[in-house]
Amino acid sequence: MTKEKKYLIVGSGLAGISVAYHLIEKGFNVTMINNQENHSSLVAAGQINPLVFRRMTKSWRVDEFLPYAKTFYKDLEQKTSEEFYIPKTIRRLFSSAHEKELWLKKEDRIDFEPYMTKINSEDESYNLVKNEFGSGRIKQSSYVVAQKFLAGSLLWISKFGKISNETFDYDELNPSTGVYRGEEYDKIIFCEGYLNKNNPWFKHLPVETTKGEVLSFKSNHLPEEESLNRKCFILPIGKDVYRLGATYVWETENLEKTEKGKEELLAKYAMLSNDPIEILSHQVGIRPTSPDRRPIVGIHSEYEKLAIYNGLGSKGYMISPLLSREFIAFLIDGKELDKEIRLERFQK
Repeated sequence: MTKEKKYLIVGSGLAGISVAYHLIEKGFNVTMINNQENHSSLVAAGQINPLVFRRMTKSWRVDEFLPYAKTFYKDLEQKTSEEFYIPKTIRRLFSSAHEKELWLKKEDRIDFEPYMTKINSEDESYNLVKNEFGSGRIKQSSYVVAQKFLAGSLLWISKFGKISNETFDYDELNPSTGVYRGEEYDKIIFCEGYLNKNNPWFKHLPVETTKGEVLSFKSNHLPEEESLNRKCFILPIGKDVYRLGATYVWETENLEKTEKGKEELLAKYAMLSNDPIEILSHQVGIRPTSPDRRPIVGIHSEYEKLAIYNGLGSKGYMISPLLSREFIAFLIDGKELDKEIRLERFQK
């Protein structure tokens, strides 16, 4: 009789949930450690944007990531009886004539056609916010309501696996045998975000910290059918409530809300509108990133029972569904990982 494979996932944010989903779907025994300190996945706006605006390029592997992400979230919506995957057009307000020129060069290309709507006269004269250089609309953009996604997914995981609400104790793990608190696991998968700094086996990997601050506000002047983007994002989430973000502060673990962050966001809002807003909340999160802005994934070089899935960064809600499936295929079936995410690229 074949022994049932058991997996321990340390971390209950987007990374841990994505990994748990694919393991449970394959019928494996899953235990998740939830330290109830989720400062990135929970605060994130959850936007899924197929383009990178800085150079007006397609996002990394977007042609693969986008369709699978939609399938992943739609399936979890059915499983959890929640609605958290929301299609939402992004309107890019150009900051300069050069930005507009970059857009115009790409909008006729076949490879960009699925993601860019050709600029028309309405885009040029769009006047619900400041629009000096015209605007363009993004196709296939969306966002995930983080709170509903996380809460619903964790409840679903608890029905088919086990969730232990505790702080993981590294001293209790034998890395050679995979035994944690008397229980042996085939793999221990660390999905700890910026808390990777505490991990004695993976802390040498450059999981960097990027602090982001976000405001929620109320307004009856802004459009609700589109998300706006110029130097910041303004995401409508219903009932005249919007999210405004986000700041980027590198190499800090300080989770305090700052006046500087708030003022920076309001200054960026002022570039789009002079209409008054009522601030409802101010939130802070720490994104786990890497020097090359690619996730860090793989198995420990000495302890084969230890694995890491981390560093999803600001595109996490788009890339994690498919990357986690590829990661599980690597663990279970020995399929090769994308060379751009392998942890070996940072090994000495």
